[in-house]
Amino acid sequence: MKKLLILGLMLAGFNQAQAQQDCKAYIPYEEGTLTEQTHYNKKGKITGKTIQTVRDIEQQGNATLFRVEQTSVDKEGENAMVTNMTFRCEDNVFYIDMNAFVNEEQMAAYEEMDIKVTMDAIDIPPNLTPGQQLEDGSITMDIQSGAPIPIKFTIMVKNRQVGNRETLTTPAGTFDCIKIKQDVVTKSGFTITLQTVQWYTEGVGVVKSESYRKDKLMGYSELTKLEKP
Repeated sequence: MKKLLILGLMLAGFNQAQAQQDCKAYIPYEEGTLTEQTHYNKKGKITGKTIQTVRDIEQQGNATLFRVEQTSVDKEGENAMVTNMTFRCEDNVFYIDMNAFVNEEQMAAYEEMDIKVTMDAIDIPPNLTPGQQLEDGSITMDIQSGAPIPIKFTIMVKNRQVGNRETLTTPAGTFDCIKIKQDVVTKSGFTITLQTVQWYTEGVGVVKSESYRKDKLMGYSELTKLEKP
């Protein structure tokens, strides 16, 4: 009986590993893995950091869920804000939690209010090729502040296009990356449109990100730490 139980656990582990292997996930594959992104302004001065830790990986049918705890801090390493996100691989497609595009500092003022969130996740399909167009995504937050008119934030990620593969070196190491360009449109009474470029690595996530407004660099981020358990 004990042998059968051990065999069952081994098969369950094999099936989960196989599911992860079949789907290219742009997130760490191991529970407990920590990544740190350091953010800089256009002059290269640090503005803050984002730390992500993979807390749980679960197999649900043909989908693998990656539950991630994200902590954002300011340039002094203070005023931490924590967000829980879920990324998933399903049918060989990797889906990104749209909370990754939310400005946590901006939303901190509404943390005590009722917020209804709806989202349409963006994805990264397998077998990417330069010039390939990817699906749009969005996240909308309806905030009940007690005012007659509710506050609404909408972030749309659109015009996504795959670029070339590039090798990048950061303080966390050297990575083989796929480059994706996109527009990030934020609406909250007024509209702000940024052009962003992100470099993704399978099994890691975003290695570098740059934001532009009217072709002028506004800021950038890079992977400065990668710690596996």
